[in-house]
Amino acid sequence: MKSFRLFSVILLAVLAYGIAGAQQSLRINTGIVSPEINPDKSVTFRYSNPAAGSVLLSGDCVADNVAMTKDADGLWTYTTKPLKGELYSYNFVVDGQRVLDPSNVYMTRDIAVWVNYFTLCAEPYDQGWYYEVHDVPHGNVSKVWYNSPTLGVDRHMTIYTPAGYEKGDKHYPVLYLLHGSGGDEDAWGDLGRAVQILDNLIAEGKAEPMICVMPNGVYFNQAAPGVAVSMFQPTTDNSRSSSTKEIEESFPDIINYIESNYRVIRDRENRAVAGLSMGGRQSCALSMRYPDMFGYVGLFSGVVPPKEASDFTALDSVFTASPKLYWIGVGKDDGVKANSDILRIYLNDKGYPYEYYESDGGHIWRNWRDYLIRFSSKIFK
Repeated sequence: MKSFRLFSVILLAVLAYGIAGAQQSLRINTGIVSPEINPDKSVTFRYSNPAAGSVLLSGDCVADNVAMTKDADGLWTYTTKPLKGELYSYNFVVDGQRVLDPSNVYMTRDIAVWVNYFTLCAEPYDQGWYYEVHDVPHGNVSKVWYNSPTLGVDRHMTIYTPAGYEKGDKHYPVLYLLHGSGGDEDAWGDLGRAVQILDNLIAEGKAEPMICVMPNGVYFNQAAPGVAVSMFQPTTDNSRSSSTKEIEESFPDIINYIESNYRVIRDRENRAVAGLSMGGRQSCALSMRYPDMFGYVGLFSGVVPPKEASDFTALDSVFTASPKLYWIGVGKDDGVKANSDILRIYLNDKGYPYEYYESDGGHIWRNWRDYLIRFSSKIFK
């Protein structure tokens, strides 16, 4: 009997050790720091792969794909020049195959592609600072389903409520924030850092406390991957809405849900709509379709594509309603700048008031995050 008990104890110990070992084997612990932000704000990347013949660093933290250097132990490294405060995304290219950095747990999805990212703050209150989490009051994020009678389907969206919303009975203005082609209801929260931006701006007193609604703007897609029915797999083609049909017709379903379920101020002076690229096109179209619905309109690298300035005559009703702010932002190297220029010709000829901001760069998230900072700092004042 004693020998049986001893055997049982040994067996249990072996099983426990095996289970613990199995659990430990699931951990990813490379022992390598990558990326590492250096005191001069340069960034060092490290990747261990003795068998690799070549490793490149690819991302917006370098001008082009750059070769990493291999040491005698098979550790590949590369150090950038000092960088400005920003959110940077990257990946490695190992013998021609794109791979993620196994030492960096921070990843985000852009359509169907995963990339690593890091934030860098070069000085207080630069772009990178606004994209980081600070010791300030934090809002909450909800992922909710709503019914769209117009489309005849349940749909998904992301909703940010500012710090303190759950306490008291205060009513808030609403920013409806729309993503671009290939995006979904996760895009502004993940790639756009909308939550961190709003938390930080509101805490500083630079933005009014507001609710931010981030719907899925592709009318034929129910939700982001992992949420949609039938395990929707995104591609460039099936994540884009056409230019002939958008979500304008069904957009009141979103507003009705928000105004029925959240403490919001229900008038145009407390509603804003803005979006990037396709979302900018949708925001422009929504302002024309419902001129009395939004007091603030933001076009981030996107307008309804015109052939000539006279195609914008539908904007007459928008400005007859006297929006409090009509804001246009675009990069000087952006391919859609030509459409924004045509829009501005029409607005200038009519004498309609608007604000225009032209940044460096092109059709990129770096610009759209900056536009959100600028636009959200101006609304509901």
